[in-house]
Amino acid sequence: MSLAEHNLLVVDQDDDFVSAAKELFEGRLPVARSIEEASSTVESGELRMLLLGPSFSNDESMESIRTLHNQDPSLILMLVAESVTADLLRSAMRAGVSDVLEAPLNEPMIEAAIEQFSHDVLKRKSTVKDMAPTERESGQIITVTSAKGGSGKTVMATNVALLLNRLPDKKVVLVDADLQFGDVCLLLQIEPRFTMVNAAHELHHLDPEMLDSLLTEHPTGLRVLAAPLEPAFADDITTAGLMQMLDVLQETYDFVVVDTASMLDELILSLIEKADDVLMIVDMDLPSLKNAKLALETLRLLKFSTSNVKLVMNRSNAKNKLNNKEIEAALKMEIAAAVPSDASVPNSVNEGRPVVETDPKGKVAKGFESVASLVAGKIPEGTSKGGLFGRK
Repeated sequence: MSLAEHNLLVVDQDDDFVSAAKELFEGRLPVARSIEEASSTVESGELRMLLLGPSFSNDESMESIRTLHNQDPSLILMLVAESVTADLLRSAMRAGVSDVLEAPLNEPMIEAAIEQFSHDVLKRKSTVKDMAPTERESGQIITVTSAKGGSGKTVMATNVALLLNRLPDKKVVLVDADLQFGDVCLLLQIEPRFTMVNAAHELHHLDPEMLDSLLTEHPTGLRVLAAPLEPAFADDITTAGLMQMLDVLQETYDFVVVDTASMLDELILSLIEKADDVLMIVDMDLPSLKNAKLALETLRLLKFSTSNVKLVMNRSNAKNKLNNKEIEAALKMEIAAAVPSDASVPNSVNEGRPVVETDPKGKVAKGFESVASLVAGKIPEGTSKGGLFGRK
């Protein structure tokens, strides 16, 4: 493996681990026995990845690892541990570690790690030249928000993103900005290897290729920037940091769909302000209407423009629903689209397959199509089979 000879350094004081690692690379693996020795080797500027052994999978070593990361922020740090716990993963990520691998190492495991980074990260400087951000318009940011939990916001975001992803020659990324309890990956049944926590640790040299390597791909081709794996990781994401991630995504993606938490804090306000379109989801009940009214009044009070806010009624056929005219009068805004309620929605959530896939011709899918058309603009005829979003 030529990459190991020139770019990979194994760091550990345990002879058994070093021997096992060298065996994987047929003995052609440079070794450092301490962080200090590794630091000296890093100064040569030839290394791209450090494989830190189990000797350093403890809290006492994290500050030294952070020093390595600060010495060369472009360095990829991989940590091997006998057991990968949530606490260790949290500490390692905060120290700048890109991934934690569980011992014992095997050839497929290390090859997968090297392939991931050599393809997606190490070559990013050469491949980014093929992209011409200045020659294309910035991608459209669509923030999906709701002032009340349980309004179907994440279901809306995932289905709309999948529909937009079907448009010809359009690249779509879905960002899970519900930092503490994001469910996008759960609803899509994908397991992220990296999250925006990794991106937060790379802000100083984050570019389209680097960020692209941290996305998770859905079988449909939709890309996802996953929320932190645990609520405690949310502290690593700053508002400014997330805004920078969106800026980078806009360079290469036509649509950046952002799912949010059901609140109105600094982060959500920034996401609303940055958005080209805001989809405000309102359920057909009084508490949801009351919260939406308060949220809109707050935006107006803060001098936020609501001209790009589009009111979307969810579960529009619910029993005891409110009168549409009364809703529009209360919110001082017309209903732009509506999605009916149907048993296919909770079934699709449990299956991990959005309803636009499980029941593409159903009334709920058509409702999601009406929402997607709000942000996709006018679609030229013949751009997809059967017209807009593949309908017959």
